[in-house]
Amino acid sequence: MEQPRGFEEGGDNMWRLQKTFYGTMQGAHDWAQNLDKTFEGHGYYRSKADPQICSRVQNDEFTLMSRTEF
Repeated sequence: MEQPRGFEEGGDNMWRLQKTFYGTMQGAHDWAQNLDKTFEGHGYYRSKADPQICSRVQNDEFTLMSRTEF
């Protein structure tokens, strides 16, 4: 990636990401938020005791899962 003209080092201009990508702090936040929405869409809810634990009850079947991060 090269800096566009006018963005030389020491200047007052800043770069702004138009879309987050893996490896940035914002990318990790967006990924986690997307994952939460996906789980909620499938009927899962997060444990109040441990936010990494998700569970749901569907058709008399209880599902419990852990969202561990690497």
